[in-house]
Amino acid sequence: MRWNGAIVPDPSLVPSRPEYYVQTGSMFENPYGVPHDEIIAMLLELPAEVAAQVIFGKYVESSGLVFTGELIQQAIDRSMARITADRWFDPVAREQALIYSRHDKARRFHSGIDLARQTDYTVIFTIDTQLRPARVVNYRRMNRVPWETIYREIGRTISTYGDSIVIDSTGMAGDVIMDALEGRRYCAKHDRTILIDPNGGGGVCRDREGQRLKDCDEEKHISCSTEGYGFSTNSKRVLIEHLRNTMGVGYRASSGESFGWIRTPPIVQLEEELAFYAWDDKGLDTDTVMALALACWQGLEDVPEPIAFGNTYAD
Repeated sequence: MRWNGAIVPDPSLVPSRPEYYVQTGSMFENPYGVPHDEIIAMLLELPAEVAAQVIFGKYVESSGLVFTGELIQQAIDRSMARITADRWFDPVAREQALIYSRHDKARRFHSGIDLARQTDYTVIFTIDTQLRPARVVNYRRMNRVPWETIYREIGRTISTYGDSIVIDSTGMAGDVIMDALEGRRYCAKHDRTILIDPNGGGGVCRDREGQRLKDCDEEKHISCSTEGYGFSTNSKRVLIEHLRNTMGVGYRASSGESFGWIRTPPIVQLEEELAFYAWDDKGLDTDTVMALALACWQGLEDVPEPIAFGNTYAD
């Protein structure tokens, strides 16, 4: 085929290609890119929106983000190894928690749990508030697992770190889950949850034939009942504002001094969610942010008055 003397390829022979493609990813993920210390310096200097776009490759609107680079970087303990897995715990804190009494656990360790909705994740965070800043000592993230698996993880958390826990109890689904936890006990011996016998008694662990396991001690079973926190537009803002204030306690501009009442390992998922979290969070991944916020709400109630940091309620 010719047009004005030029050869035009047969359209049927030209492969069909998409008009564009989108590539996303964090600068931290590129081992051949910008040096790690330079990325950290950029995070501290750039506005939150720019950091989310340039460093984490996220699309964000210009309405403003909640957490500044200073807040995020101060909260992350860079002396620890990066965590890309969905499970982590501090072995020293865990060993100490296991020998504590129930009362002592509840005074020192506090957990927050954000439950999955359809395609998102269930996330558990536990913080140790013995000192300031408090430290994240336990992290678990799950997706597309049976509810019994989630109930068991909650039971494990209670058994190890105590029952100072607040859980996302939003909506009808939250009510159903809270009722399900109310009707269960956790057996640490066999690492399973047990339905309470509606006819009386606490229920026991049984084998596949339905026979009671001889070494199952009912008296040592632990209640899975927890405190709930329902998310609404207002309650979510209050929760996030509390987390931001927790991260910013003691901040003085340009002082170079350490600040904040919470420290966390470099959990990649948490860092990315904090970097581009906005008040209008529809469509954003927020599970780890909410779980950490719930843990801080439960364990760090005495946070001082709010400070001027970042963007307030999208104003």
